[in-house]
Amino acid sequence: MANITNENNITDCESIPHLVVDMSVSEPPPIHVITASEETLNDQEIDMVTKKCKKSISNGGDDGNTNNTNKKRERLYWADCARIFSTVAIILLHCAGNGCEKTLLKRNDPTWIIVCCYNCITRFGVPMFVLLSGTFILDPSRTFSFKKLFRHNILRLVTAFTFWSTINALLNIFLYKKNKLSEFFKLFFVGEEYLWFIFMIIGCYLISPILRLFSDNIVIARYFLGLCVFWGSFLPTLNNIFTSYQFKDAQEELTVWTNRWHYHFTLEFVGYFVAGYHIVKHVNIKSIKIRLLLYVLCLADVILYTRLTYNLENRNKKRYSKEFRDNYTLTVAFYTVVLFIFFKHEIGRIQFSRRAIKIITKVSALTFGMYLSHMILKIVLSKYFHIKQEEFLGIKFSAKIGCPIFAFVITILSLLISYLLSITPVLKNYVV
Repeated sequence: MANITNENNITDCESIPHLVVDMSVSEPPPIHVITASEETLNDQEIDMVTKKCKKSISNGGDDGNTNNTNKKRERLYWADCARIFSTVAIILLHCAGNGCEKTLLKRNDPTWIIVCCYNCITRFGVPMFVLLSGTFILDPSRTFSFKKLFRHNILRLVTAFTFWSTINALLNIFLYKKNKLSEFFKLFFVGEEYLWFIFMIIGCYLISPILRLFSDNIVIARYFLGLCVFWGSFLPTLNNIFTSYQFKDAQEELTVWTNRWHYHFTLEFVGYFVAGYHIVKHVNIKSIKIRLLLYVLCLADVILYTRLTYNLENRNKKRYSKEFRDNYTLTVAFYTVVLFIFFKHEIGRIQFSRRAIKIITKVSALTFGMYLSHMILKIVLSKYFHIKQEEFLGIKFSAKIGCPIFAFVITILSLLISYLLSITPVLKNYVV
């Protein structure tokens, strides 16, 4: 989706003390976290909480519900920052992504090297979202019910998919003229490629009741994560190495051996989902030297897999390589987890001003809508407004400059669209 010293967390009534989680504690205290994309209170609920706080203060703090309210409103602002940062990274990734990089490769434009770097350094985006989602939904101290799971968490994702898949299908038929009206249901049912995220996260939510059973059992959780690393990351990465460097015999033998296990339940994003809560609650890195070492190793990791990707693409100018920068690879997994730890430790100790908190929480609440709308904006701006990777309103420039500009424009516009939807009755609860 490490030592938590979250000095900037506040409740509705008062600031809360430092929260420190130590691995040596067998039963660490529960964390009660509100995530902008899942549990953000609406304006009416916030007003009710505020009134309760005022009433409690006027009564000398005798309101028995005050402590519960405080716990409910505790918030990890570093997680909001990580969510915002990841959203911007995903937008840049898609602006400088597969199509742009392959186009530059085919015409042997040296700019592809910079674009390749953009694509490599932003690969943490989706895994970070999954880490954050696991952080909030796998906390056993939070009240769980199947009614809430399906009527709140999953229903909101289903309605969001319904809305945005319908919009995409209609645009493909009536605006882009790529499909016929008779193909609407096929377009709607499958959805645009980027909407795969919704299916994936629903899958994680569906198995979350099982994962919650051991999320606070450190030994079992780490055993499970070890299986995820081995089956879901190490073996696929090893297979990619054999494929990339044409070790055909080794690759074939590994594939046969792996397929015989029929081992699937710890693959891909489930590991990130479990790791998010586990890192926040049970990983405590107090030593700044160890954290600095992790950050240096993370930087070396990014440089390594960027270089490996460059070598593969430089060898074959027409091939987009993701062997070392796919979501499940060891290199990206390590990068994402260390970046998550960085946000938890270093950003988490920042004492944000009230104005900064207001901005952070508001933008964080809009990130889901930004993700869902940004690909539509990318296509529309490219096709009809001459705003894309190598052009801005008719002005031509290099993609190494154009990709960040394109991403910035889409970020601002997607933020605006998400905001407008967030203040629209009905839609604000179901599509962003």
